[in-house]
Amino acid sequence: MTRFTKYSFAAISILFLSGSCSLFEPINAKKKVKVTDSTPPGTLMLTENLYIDRVPVTNFMYQEFLDHLENYWSLTKHEKMKDLPRYGLDKNLVFKPQTGSRRLFREASLQNPQEMLTNKLSMENYYNSPFFQSHPVVNVAKKQAELFCLWRSDIVNAVYAIKSNSATQRERYPNKVLYRLPTEREMIKAQNKLERELKLLKYQGQIYAYTGDSALFSKMQDNTDQMTIMEIKEIGKNKTYNSLLNRNLSYYNQQELKTGFRCICEVVNN
Repeated sequence: MTRFTKYSFAAISILFLSGSCSLFEPINAKKKVKVTDSTPPGTLMLTENLYIDRVPVTNFMYQEFLDHLENYWSLTKHEKMKDLPRYGLDKNLVFKPQTGSRRLFREASLQNPQEMLTNKLSMENYYNSPFFQSHPVVNVAKKQAELFCLWRSDIVNAVYAIKSNSATQRERYPNKVLYRLPTEREMIKAQNKLERELKLLKYQGQIYAYTGDSALFSKMQDNTDQMTIMEIKEIGKNKTYNSLLNRNLSYYNQQELKTGFRCICEVVNN
């Protein structure tokens, strides 16, 4: 499978460490994402200890995950990262080359690149084309989504430790974050809350076509004040559900909905 060589997770992480962008912001984005130190990257606050992804995980995000599996992260390393210091962490311990897992990389990679997403677009072209980098990654299995959440938890906690040179600096960030798949009930509560606060954006238009507006999908990521739901199904902790829940579909019908996912983030204080 061909993957973006222009973007690497190491490059994204370095930018995040310097405060130049959020963890998952494309490095060619014109608009910088501004979030507080206490807000986990890419999320919107629901409660004091619960945050949710503003957008479904994108092709770009998933590419970074795969790059890390291939080069920097494994389940063995996951166990070792539990014992890393909470501040003053040497980034070379986290982003050390050749510490990935080829097995996990293969398992998490696109299984059938030639599968047609539409009658004009293959999975490989959708997944690899720069035009679709901010579009939701689809056709991912629950096991892959859960692995993504585990990896993301490790990296975000490590980045906090790398950015902090002292215990005082470390206090600016959450004590510990845990990314996981949301339950349908959590999604319902999140949508109800955010809709009341005018922070819920419903995108019901064409997703898988070159005739669409690719810049619009980047803007959805850049918008730190809203959560976007789309006409896709999302993998949840207990079931796969239509992310629009009880809302009527406008562009696709039920049989045409593809499956993606987003993460919910718990802040652990002890």
